[in-house]
This record gives sequence, C-alpha cells and structure tokens, in this order.
Amino acid sequence: MPPIRLMHCDLNWTTNGVAAPQDWAFIDPEEYFNWHVEFGTNVMYCQAFIHCGAAFYPTKLGPTAPGPGRELFPRLYELATNAGLPTWSYMCVGADLMVGRTNRRWLVPEARELCFEFLGPESGWTDLLCNRIREFLSLYPVDWMLFDFLVYGGLKPNEFQVRPAPFVAEPFERIIGRPMPGRAEEITPDENLHYKREVLAEQFYRIRNAVRETSPTTKIMFNVPYWEANEDLWNNHPMMKESDGLFAECSKVEIVDWLLEIRQPHQRVMCTILGRGDGHCDPGTWRHWYDKGCDFFGYAWGTSPDFRPPPKYKEGLKIVSEAFQEMEKDKVNHASH
Repeated sequence: MPPIRLMHCDLNWTTNGVAAPQDWAFIDPEEYFNWHVEFGTNVMYCQAFIHCGAAFYPTKLGPTAPGPGRELFPRLYELATNAGLPTWSYMCVGADLMVGRTNRRWLVPEARELCFEFLGPESGWTDLLCNRIREFLSLYPVDWMLFDFLVYGGLKPNEFQVRPAPFVAEPFERIIGRPMPGRAEEITPDENLHYKREVLAEQFYRIRNAVRETSPTTKIMFNVPYWEANEDLWNNHPMMKESDGLFAECSKVEIVDWLLEIRQPHQRVMCTILGRGDGHCDPGTWRHWYDKGCDFFGYAWGTSPDFRPPPKYKEGLKIVSEAFQEMEKDKVNHASH
C-alpha cells in the first residue's frame, strides 16, 4: 500500500506564535492547493478549527476566520475532490483558546503549559467538540480526521496530577469508587493514572462515535503526543487499539518502532518527518521509515500573511520533497509491473 505523503503549511501557528483568526484569513485557496501538490503531497490537508478557536468553514458552533477565511476549507475540499485527491482535516481536542476564555468552568484547574490552558474532557467542552465534528463531517465527509492534543491537563498528561473540580466529581466517584477528595494530594498515584486513562477512553469513544454516526467512511487518528515508548497512560488503551492509525509527532526510533510493534492489522502508522524541533524529527530518516511501511506527516510555520515556509525550513523541505517525489516514482514503477 503506497504511503500517505502529507506535508502542510500549519495554520495553527505563525513564525511569531499561535495564529490569530485573521492571520490566515486571506490565503488564496488555489495558491495553497498548488503549493502543496507541487511539493509532492498526495492528500490535501487543512484544519477545520485551529486551536485558537476559529474555523475555516462556515460553522454555527464557533467563530470563523474573518472575510474569505470561512470559505478556505470548502474551496480546498472542492479543489481536492476535482483533482481526485483524498482530503484530511483537523480539530484540537485538548485546547481551544477562545472556548477556554469564555467558559472558564470547563478548564482543568492549574493546567497551563506554554500558551495553552487545557479543557476538561469531562466538561461540557466534549459536547461542543462532538457537535462540531458532526456539523463539519455532515458538510465535508473527509477521508481522515486528525485529532490533536488528546491529553489530560498538559502535553505530558502522564505527569499531570488530577485536580478536584465540579466536573470531576461525578466521573471520579463512578470510576474510582469513592467521592472526589477535596485536595489533589489525596488522590493516589494509582487512582490518578486509572482516572485519566478512563476519562480519555470515554472521550475517545465519544469522538469516534460522532465520526462514525456522521461519516462512516472517515478514518480517525490521534496526536497524543507520546514522549516515550510504552507510556503507562497509553499501554493497551482503547485509543491505541481502536483508532484507524497511530500517529507519532516525531521520527524517534524508539517511539515509531513501538507503534509499529503494537499496531493492529487495520491500523496505519504515521511518523512526523519535519516540523517539531529538539531532535524529534529527522527528515534524513525517511528511507528507513519508508521501508518499514510508515506514512509521512510534515509541517512548517509561515509568516502571516504568507503561508509559505520561511528560509529556515529550506534544507528539510528539500529532503522531504525529494523523498515524496521518489516515493511517487516507486508507486508508478510498481504499478507498471
């Protein structure tokens, strides 16, 4: 099966930080589409909602990017469909900056990292998220959805201590079997781990069911992200066994090999070949992962209003684009035999 080759200019961010709704509102859809096709991608990817909380389609369930920005995804979907390209989209599960600012009661107490405050999966946020999923997929039944930040309280959720909160009380007693204590320190390490695993499993099933009920052919994949192989939080977790793909936001050998080892027969494994720094992504390893049957994901941040990657990405982009072109030649050669 030929690999998925997905490289995209990431609209969640600009080179100056988290994107605001207006930063990418005036992208020319045809320019965006053509850049990605010429690069060598074989799917078209664009976020439905970026994690600041704005949508690139005409939603009734949140703010949209201003001006023509609300038509960006519909136009890309049309271009991809006409070109015979599969379409991918994205929603952020763990954070929405606008929702967090207007619904403070949904935030996990003391859960702040970088620029993000994290929304509680037990709160009313998951209702809103699932309604957005149903709305979006009823309009655009994309081939794949990537759900980012399936986390609890931080990007390293295995390290986060559950805090008492009104929305925690009912599920805590149901899952743990005793009333929620008054202080985080009274929750044992075993209870902490068990509670987070169960709550994230419940959120996973709600997301999966929202997708299946609305667009049965749409496949789903989750970005956790993983920080090491075989984390206790995710070992034998329903998300790991029942999603359609396993996604590594890195190309680190120990993590991608672990996903390849545990994947179910129906699952694909996607590694990130460009984008995340600090040694997490190495474009030069693409042949190794290609030979192991992985799919490929890459991203770069533009400088608003120009979505195109700046010069700092030049070397990595060259490696990945040439790799994608070589993969396409291999596919053609195999088809001819």
